[in-house]
Amino acid sequence: MITPRIPAHKFWLGDEAIYYLLARPALKRSFDHVWFAQYGPRPDPQRGPYIFYLNHSAWWDGYMMMLIHRAIMHRAFDSYLMMEERQLRAYRFFTWCGAFSVNRHDPEDAQRAQIYAANLLRERRDRALYIFPQGRIEANDYRPLTIYPGIARIAALVRDVTLCPIALRYEFLGQQWPHAFIQIGPPHPPASYDDIEAIRADIATRLTDAVDRLRADVIEQRLGTFQPLLVGRWGIDRIWDTVRGWFRRGGADDGPAVAAANRLRARA
Repeated sequence: MITPRIPAHKFWLGDEAIYYLLARPALKRSFDHVWFAQYGPRPDPQRGPYIFYLNHSAWWDGYMMMLIHRAIMHRAFDSYLMMEERQLRAYRFFTWCGAFSVNRHDPEDAQRAQIYAANLLRERRDRALYIFPQGRIEANDYRPLTIYPGIARIAALVRDVTLCPIALRYEFLGQQWPHAFIQIGPPHPPASYDDIEAIRADIATRLTDAVDRLRADVIEQRLGTFQPLLVGRWGIDRIWDTVRGWFRRGGADDGPAVAAANRLRARA
């Protein structure tokens, strides 16, 4: 079997340990809340395999993928992650979670990783690949998004595959700790089965639209569709707001960002 330099070595106990000992506690310590919204139908493993492609703007994105796998997808997919080789060598235990390496600076290794990913997806309908097609962390509002063609080549190799954008964003909303936002969908088929550039361009357009829509929803406080995925730590602002609420009705002097966060918290 064609493999990248570091293939996945899935180990369920190691996967769970990484999430419950590293990822989840770190998310709870570092965020006020993590929120989720869905556009289009929820991904269905019977309509797979899937390629979930995410924007890559922060170190937290990998942990968010682990949260998505559990709290949104409810482990319905046998999931894998394409990860930059240098990072995976430093954190090789992520192979237990289904991570495998790619070196986009080495065309032969990149091709091996793409074939490896396509073979994994072809083997089972309920499999999913998570991929950051930008290839590196970029500022969330940098445009145009850099989309490398590797994801398009994988889709062309698999052919019968469903693609789905996932947009991630982190905002403080006037509190001590930031909020994280996840928007998924809508799922879609590849723009072509043979034209790599057409597939890449379509993915670039859809991911840009998803990231821009999430930015607009957060900035313009269109927050009614978001549901809480994870409740994090209380900052001094939340503690003081609670104490203040014991003595008088609050909210009249809150700024718009704080008021928006309070509306979100009311649904948590």
